[in-house]
Amino acid sequence: MNTSVTKVQPGMEAIEKLEDFIKVNRLKPHTRIPCEKDLCDLWGVSRSTLRQAVDELVENGILYRVLNKGVYVAEPRYPRDMAGVEAMVRDLVNQGNTLSKHILTMEQIEANKQIARKLKVRLGTRVYEIVKCRKVNGVPCTIETTYIDAERYPGFIDYYNEDTLMAPIFEEHYDTYQTSGTEHINVTYATQDEAEILEIENGTPLFYASGVVLDQNGEVVMFYKQLIRSDKFVFVAEVES
Repeated sequence: MNTSVTKVQPGMEAIEKLEDFIKVNRLKPHTRIPCEKDLCDLWGVSRSTLRQAVDELVENGILYRVLNKGVYVAEPRYPRDMAGVEAMVRDLVNQGNTLSKHILTMEQIEANKQIARKLKVRLGTRVYEIVKCRKVNGVPCTIETTYIDAERYPGFIDYYNEDTLMAPIFEEHYDTYQTSGTEHINVTYATQDEAEILEIENGTPLFYASGVVLDQNGEVVMFYKQLIRSDKFVFVAEVES
């Protein structure tokens, strides 16, 4: 019987060795890893192979470079479930993180074409626009803008504040239960105002998520837009076979 063995590519093996090195040595965030020469000598790999492995881990947010200083261990990123904002909040709390939010603006506006189309209301319908910054363990991580039909949910902003959650308000006051939705993910770059709120540099890449949430009857509950720090989150999705 002939048996073939697939050999692990040097680049993949170097990536695995780097990840194991970080775990085994329990390197904390912002710890500098050994220089290229030392790691090449340790594992018997070429510098080009090692650099490719480092590049891959930098791109994946596991390491980061400091010009003329070296390569360092990055802070772990939070998993952001692709099921939407509510799932993200639930998962972060379940993982033991401390969440807080600061409402930047909360007012009634007239729905423009985009908002009207997403909420499936008439152009010019009065809607609530709620803009907030969400912090995880004291670090500003997202800017969220939510649009809610003020005619369908009168007085919503009287119930909502920095100490309350949206889902219980919909359930208790309007007999509305969030059951499903759709979401789209893109990449954008922070404006000066957004950078100041998120405490990052102007032009920093951000994830941009937008979507709608549906109720038990398949009607739109809200339309949301979310700017997410790409250095703090990684998108994950469960796949069933």
